[in-house]
Amino acid sequence: MKFDMHVHTRYSARCGYMTPKKLSEIAIDNGLDGLAITDHNTIEGALELVDLVKDEQISLAVIVGEEITTDRGEVLAYFIKSAITAGPFEEVMGEIKLAGGVSAIPHPFDRIRGGFKGLEEVIRDIDAIEVLNSRCIFNRDALDFCVSHKKKMLGGSDAHFYSEVGRAWTEFTEGTRKCLLEEQAQVGGGLSNPVYLALTKGLKMWRKANSN
Repeated sequence: MKFDMHVHTRYSARCGYMTPKKLSEIAIDNGLDGLAITDHNTIEGALELVDLVKDEQISLAVIVGEEITTDRGEVLAYFIKSAITAGPFEEVMGEIKLAGGVSAIPHPFDRIRGGFKGLEEVIRDIDAIEVLNSRCIFNRDALDFCVSHKKKMLGGSDAHFYSEVGRAWTEFTEGTRKCLLEEQAQVGGGLSNPVYLALTKGLKMWRKANSN
């Protein structure tokens, strides 16, 4: 099963754009079997897509996830049932474990958008590393680190716009928590057009200006 493990919807308050309904259609058109919705500090988009898929009997698996802000950098949480509050890394990790979730570090060595501080110090607490992010040109560093520390690897588009969905992916035998933890999944795909980073930055600036 092919999953895009890093996707944002309009519920990512500062930078989200995509609606869950249209997103599901694009994902299927692009040959994906599933999506992990990882909005910033919320799971509302993921829960809306879960309900949509169930109500309309859409053939798409959905993993409820979240991209959580911490003092070290961002952390991805998968298979959670309620939102985890942004805060100190140790507290966030404790909440993920308490919820029975799976943790991963996205774009850990991204020197343009900001990576993750002190990954070596906390790697034992992390379940997986995102080694292919379509918005990041520092993926090789992430892959080398992941392999050297024998962690599970993930790939995801980090899509904020429809044209990015499925640009990178992770392949599992099935879309379950057990597979993510126990399989050494295959990742594939490539980079998105850098213009999408500029569009996201512009969207953030527009929303900030219009919130005042």
